Amino acid sequence: MEIEPFQEKIIKQLIDQETMLSKLYTLFSEQFPECQKFWKNLSKAEERHAKLIEKLLEAAKKGIVFFDEGKMKSYTLAAFLTRLESIVQKAQRCEYSLTSAFVCAMDYESSLIEKNVFTHFDSLGEKAKTTLKILQSETIDHVEHIRNAQKKILKTK
Repeated sequence: MEIEPFQEKIIKQLIDQETMLSKLYTLFSEQFPECQKFWKNLSKAEERHAKLIEKLLEAAKKGIVFFDEGKMKSYTLAAFLTRLESIVQKAQRCEYSLTSAFVCAMDYESSLIEKNVFTHFDSLGEKAKTTLKILQSETIDHVEHIRNAQKKILKTK
């Protein structure tokens, strides 16, 4: 089964989303040196997620992985990406406090889970299934890491 052009567009938007999140977290790592390692680790994870989704896209083009967009629409993701871009721009202007940076990260990571983004892919192959499990579990872990770091940092202030 060949991937449809609109499905490819959606997957590319998911890649863009992960790339932008990585950029946002890099900005936060530069702006909040007391949490630099935390934000850098999140940024690297998002970068890795983008690369994993790129591999899923290539596998989908070959018919190894299947993508069912369900209710996910390109125009909805476009709005999501536009909002994320404005958040990145705001971060570039250093308009976030550490507290608001944590809230922003929590909102985005939670929304990825709520949308079950990575459950729209399926595969008969174990390698692809493992990749999908990694993406889903790491996104869930991000929320927990953000929550714990937020509590820890805010306690010391």
